[in-house]
Amino acid sequence: MRDELTLPAPIETPRLILHYVEATLARALHSDRRLAGQLAGGMLHRDFPDPDLANMLPGYANGLETAAPSSGGWGLWLLVYRPERMVVGGIGFKGPPSVAGEVAIGYDIVRPHRRRGLAVEGTEALIAWAFLDSQVGRVLAQCRADNLASVAVLRRLGFAQLPDAGPGLLRWEMPRSLWQRKTGAGRY
Repeated sequence: MRDELTLPAPIETPRLILHYVEATLARALHSDRRLAGQLAGGMLHRDFPDPDLANMLPGYANGLETAAPSSGGWGLWLLVYRPERMVVGGIGFKGPPSVAGEVAIGYDIVRPHRRRGLAVEGTEALIAWAFLDSQVGRVLAQCRADNLASVAVLRRLGFAQLPDAGPGLLRWEMPRSLWQRKTGAGRY
């Protein structure tokens, strides 16, 4: 298991830099966009963060969320789009691995940057990062059944749909064994 006090290094993909949100950055995202951009290595898109994420930021800043800033990477990451040096989305885990070795992942890209494959690229990189931890056995995801873009992202990544998600919801899983077969242990 990773050292819980060590903040993870940025993750780089061909078009993105994933930057972990620690307490100082979370506070800046909530109250000082200019400082947040400096800390994240790119200015914030005008539509970032969305209202849902903005409401969660004080918890990240104060370490109150399940995925507290000191959680060693099992919280929020920013997606910095390299060509524009701009934060265009967020991705992250809802907490550290459970006793059963499960982590839940979620993501969001600002509307003007959707349909470019950035959600797939960022999610793929963060899944590869998660599976570096031998404690993680599977990555879970959930989306609304009518969220066709998220459904497409999860299918493109090779997630398997799980039964019994509840009305209007879909649940998905990526077991370690499926990930290893799909990627040969990941590209990033």
